[in-house]
Amino acid sequence: MASPDRRTWKGLPPFSATGIGSVPFPDPKEACRIVLAHREVIPFWPQLVRKDPREDMLLQYSPPLPCLTGKAEATALVFDPGCRREEALVGFYERFLAEDLDYFSLRPEYAAGFFTMRELLKGRPQPPHWLKGQIVGPITLGMSVKLEGDRFLIHDPELMDTVIKGLAFQAVFQIKSFEGLGARSILFLDEPGLSGYGSAFSPLTEEEVRRILGETIALIRERSQALIGLHCCGNSDWSLLLSLDLDIINLDAYGYGPSFLLYAEDIQRFLERDKAVAWGIVPTAGATGREEAEDLLKRLEGYFHDLVEKGLDPERLYTQALLTPACGMGTLSEDLALKLLALLAETSRSAQERFS
Repeated sequence: MASPDRRTWKGLPPFSATGIGSVPFPDPKEACRIVLAHREVIPFWPQLVRKDPREDMLLQYSPPLPCLTGKAEATALVFDPGCRREEALVGFYERFLAEDLDYFSLRPEYAAGFFTMRELLKGRPQPPHWLKGQIVGPITLGMSVKLEGDRFLIHDPELMDTVIKGLAFQAVFQIKSFEGLGARSILFLDEPGLSGYGSAFSPLTEEEVRRILGETIALIRERSQALIGLHCCGNSDWSLLLSLDLDIINLDAYGYGPSFLLYAEDIQRFLERDKAVAWGIVPTAGATGREEAEDLLKRLEGYFHDLVEKGLDPERLYTQALLTPACGMGTLSEDLALKLLALLAETSRSAQERFS
């Protein structure tokens, strides 16, 4: 395939890299310094799942959400049966209508990596051009909290409205914090709960998925200039997700790339709307640490060749491409995570040389 002229997308070089969020390093400063050590990787604040169970993504964003309480020992978020629902909802909406970002801020004991990264960057004379943050997706959270009986939070419209608004404002808090450092923002919604969506066993309709994600994205977009992405580390209904008002779609391209390619027409429309695909080409589940950038690039090149054969513009494919790990790295060993971050940086650098 002929290589296109080198350009940027939204000011990002082709094949810019970033992380998903979770890492196995327990020390906040060490984790942030490891992330910042790779100049090819857009800094992301690390979720320190081995430091504190409250750093688990279901618990991490729960403090502002009414009638929910965390069970840190089980990393579970549950409905609080003692909640005074009406009173809690009134208090929540007062804060929401006032756009009280202090109330919707992340908490240091739940997100030490965020605050440590912010402090480290404050001391630098030159801030990064970009910073990347993340929130748990509303669908994943809503499908993970069981209410009384056999119902789940996602089927309680009143509480789900607070989840949508509460998560969106926690995203805005991150973005405003990044802007205070002089950086532009990328903000991912992490939606592992959408893995397998579209099967006959999915408990949600397309209209519900579209409404919940659409409202969350709109709340963030109305209050920021951030690039908004969605990460799903399994197979999903990519046609639906590619039709949303997202800037970036992020998939486990190492494991599910061939399935994603089945949606070539949807990918083409997404790119023609000036959006980007973040290819999760560095494996996490099943990774050995012996993977090489050349092998990952050959796999990626095969995906691109398939899409070009189906009529996609190679220039758009290359220019509007980002790279990530396939998923978070919080369950990996520290040694393996170090190797995969270095591999991500090397793959980004090599892809820019090969395709530009």
